[in-house]
Amino acid sequence: MERLNYTSVTEFIFLSFTRSTRFPVLLSIIFLLTYLLIVFGNILMILVIKCDTRLHTPMYFFLFTLSCLDICYTTTIVPQTLCNLWRSRPSILFANCATQMCCTIVFGAMQILIITAMAYDRYVAISNPLRYKTVMSWTACTMLLVIALVTSISIAVIVVYSVFKLPFCRTAEIGHFYCDVGQVLLLTCTNVKGHRAAEVTTYLLGLGLFTFPFLCLIISYMYIINAIMKIRTTEGRRKAFSTCSSHITVVMVEYGCLGFIYFRPSAEDSLDKDRVFVMTFMYMSPILNPVIYSIRNKAVKEGFKKLKSIGII
Repeated sequence: MERLNYTSVTEFIFLSFTRSTRFPVLLSIIFLLTYLLIVFGNILMILVIKCDTRLHTPMYFFLFTLSCLDICYTTTIVPQTLCNLWRSRPSILFANCATQMCCTIVFGAMQILIITAMAYDRYVAISNPLRYKTVMSWTACTMLLVIALVTSISIAVIVVYSVFKLPFCRTAEIGHFYCDVGQVLLLTCTNVKGHRAAEVTTYLLGLGLFTFPFLCLIISYMYIINAIMKIRTTEGRRKAFSTCSSHITVVMVEYGCLGFIYFRPSAEDSLDKDRVFVMTFMYMSPILNPVIYSIRNKAVKEGFKKLKSIGII
């Protein structure tokens, strides 16, 4: 019987930015400014929605939640990355790695599901405006949020348990700047019971998390377009479409970033440069979400003016 060479792992070493760490100050400034921009922009959006009663509607309830998730998601990764840029041995403890992986999955999955719920909200608002307040009641919005939360936590727990229950047979070096599921799974023993099941489980859950909400988005907008086309006046169609334009832009940014991160061609000749591009696209969505809703939304602009009038900004 083949003897397995298990490795006792207490921490993981990050191999990303191996050459870029010649400029830790520059990278630290870039990542810190990016992080502060994300936090500031989303906190501002949260304050606008919180302080302006005109924005206490289902759409802005979901936008409020999305801004909170953007802050939580980036906070899960950026502080650890900043610390590692200054360390001669960039690492993370075993338990902290599992926690970081769990949090990134929870917050990332919830972002996708909340964006899908926002599409359903726009569908109800356009196709059945007279029953909008009844269908999209605060109870219904809370239920959608709870379903998204329970689904995200369930996926995260299953994935993290499937990966970290396996023994490790390779040097605990992660070719990334955070505890990515695929990178950690590569370090596990491939010839042990449960490895194939873990691979299939993580793949199917990831595939389902991306494809099922995307199909829901497509179906929702097919009904939305059908409802808009039934509006007789050009002005009415324009107003109906304008209520969806910000959400469509957010969907394009979100899935565009996800597509680049997970389906980009690998740059094996320049791993450091590849990781920088991944980080850029990963943080593009949290930066752009509040900007999109600020530029293209009159109600949010009025909310900013209210905050300014009361001296918050």
